[in-house]
Amino acid sequence: MIKLFRHLRKNQITENQTIRKNTNYFKYAVGEIGLVVIGILIAMQVNNWNENRKIRIWEDKFLNDLKRDLQSDKQQLDDVIEFQTKKGTALEEIMVLIKNDNEISKPKIDALFSFVQSSNKTFFPTVGVYETALASGKTESIQNDELKYDIMNLYAHYYKRLVYNGEIYDKRVDQVSWDTKQTYSAFTKQIISWKEAKSPEFYSQVEFLWTFNKIYILLAKANLVQVDLLINLINSGTKSIQ
Repeated sequence: MIKLFRHLRKNQITENQTIRKNTNYFKYAVGEIGLVVIGILIAMQVNNWNENRKIRIWEDKFLNDLKRDLQSDKQQLDDVIEFQTKKGTALEEIMVLIKNDNEISKPKIDALFSFVQSSNKTFFPTVGVYETALASGKTESIQNDELKYDIMNLYAHYYKRLVYNGEIYDKRVDQVSWDTKQTYSAFTKQIISWKEAKSPEFYSQVEFLWTFNKIYILLAKANLVQVDLLINLINSGTKSIQ
């Protein structure tokens, strides 16, 4: 009987030791798994931090480069508006002189129309920085959503509309140059005669250019406002263009 109890006690002890070993192994395995999971999470956090850091470095450089382009565009817009304002004034003065019906005004009209036909300065934005970022898909990484959408709106809406109208305007200037070929001599830079200067056709062409000039100036000024606001927005990083 005593042997039986000893045997049972021995079996119980062995069984308890086995359970303890299995429990310890399970705890160890859980601990190892936990350490692996924590390690993976830490690695992911570090990787995310590095990626975010790279994106923020890119964004800072992008905005600085973009601001430089915008400042260049602002200068160009100022020059274009100044030129087109002078051109509009010249066109308006030609129409007034023609209406005054004084032949001695012809040399003045010749000089003004010569300036009008000499060139047509229109706006071509600097888009390299923006288009490179857009092509790479990185514009989506800009933290400030309002800033991101304002940038896209400037390039995709305001600039495109101004450039499109500038191309039409240039064609109109060329068309007027062709239409007045029998009236105005590009060689002597003079209207052939006072009678031609007084003709309804010539006046109509001048008025036609004057109308396009006014439309183009309004569009250019609207673009200039947006460029100024966007530069200020980039500088502040807080306020949005309305």
